[in-house]
Formats: sequence, C-alpha cells, structure tokens
Amino acid sequence: MKAPVRRIARATIVSALAGAVLATVLAACSSEDVESLPGQDASKGGVVTQDMCSRFAAESVSRAAVVTGAGEQVVVIGDSWAAGYGLDDPAKSWPAYLDGQVRVSGFAGTGYARSSMERCGPISFGERAADAVRQGADLVVLEGGINDAHRELPEAEKGFRQTLDALKGHDVVVLGAPSISTRAAAIKVVNKMLKRVSKEYGVTYINVFDLKLPYQDDHTHLTPAGHVQFGRIVAQRIAESRSEPVPAHG
Repeated sequence: MKAPVRRIARATIVSALAGAVLATVLAACSSEDVESLPGQDASKGGVVTQDMCSRFAAESVSRAAVVTGAGEQVVVIGDSWAAGYGLDDPAKSWPAYLDGQVRVSGFAGTGYARSSMERCGPISFGERAADAVRQGADLVVLEGGINDAHRELPEAEKGFRQTLDALKGHDVVVLGAPSISTRAAAIKVVNKMLKRVSKEYGVTYINVFDLKLPYQDDHTHLTPAGHVQFGRIVAQRIAESRSEPVPAHG
C-alpha cells in the first residue's frame, strides 16, 4: 500500500533536519577549495565543490519536506539512498515504504565517518542525530556504511558510537550497508563493525547485504523499483526484528 504523503512548512523542515547544520553548508564549502568525493580521484573530476554542497543540501531539505504514512514516529538518518539521489521524485525514496509516520534526514555522500563530505559542514550521522530526533521519534532507523567503506575503520566506528550515544534512550535499528559491487569487500568490513558495536549497545542490527537490487547506471544508487523493493524488505525485516525482545539501549 502506498503511504500518504504530506508536505510540511519550511520552518518545520529546517527544524527537523537541523537547520543550523544545513545553514552552514554553503559557508563551509568554498568554490575555490575542493576535495575528492569519497572514493574518487580529484583528477577525474570527482570533487566536492560549493555547487555540489548546495545541491545536496537542497536535496536534503526537499526530502525532509515530505512526511509519509501515519502511526508511530519513525526517523530515518541516511545518505543518498534516503535522500533519493537520482529520483525524479525524492519523496519516493525507500523510507516512504516503511510503516509509521516517517521523516527523513538524508544527505548524499555522508556516513558515520566525519570526514565524509566534511567540506560541506558538520553533517555526519553523529553530528545530525540529535537534531533529527528533536521533534520526537518512536523508532530511529540508521542507513549508512556505503560511504564509510572509503574511510578508515576506526574513524567510522568512532562516528557510529557518537551516533548511538546521541540517540541514547531511543529505539534504534541499524541497517548494515547493502552490497555495492565496486566496494563489496570494504563494505563487509564496515558491516562487521556495525554488527559488533550494535550488539555492544543493545540495538537491533539488520543485514541487507544479501539483497539483489536494481541499480542505476552508476551501480551504486537504486532505481525507482529498487527503492520500492528495498523499502518493503526493510519494513518487513524491522517488523520481524521487533517481534522478538531486544535489550534496551544502555
């Protein structure tokens, strides 16, 4: 069943997505000061520029403007998959197919490691988490790890712990990173860390590495059908995980 979609006032959007954080994006990224995108070679044009930061910030705010579904409050903190990168209608990114009233804090290129997209400002998951749940959350779903596969594992683990610390007291579900062919081996390492630390914190970890999903031509981002498939499977696995007792987040 397709969830109803509501668009909310911009003031509320900015509050929900940490407006102060997003407002720093334009100032943080100088048009004359560029750095490589995670996993890309600057000599090949894969750089973070002011225009890119501005575009990703606008896409992030646009996705946050859409609240789907009804019921318990669900907040998704994620990367370009959550933000709907490459979709004609970002409102149809995978979180739209979750159960509950869903709000999204998604920013392309980000993850747990602070150095991912740091040129755009303080927008890692740990730096966004507290603001993302400021309006309340019965459930928080963390969708990351793809971009952390290009970072040092200790940095990613530090950011993951920072994120979980910021969400203390909330019901948290951690999605492992999905299989991306160009970085599958590194993603497996990140997922092993996410699973280990999730167990330590007593939060639910859900594996999605096994999924065979349809990707865009870049072999990294989901097609519209891929978002539907991924969202519905994640919703099912979350429901299954919550039918069993999970230790409280300490």
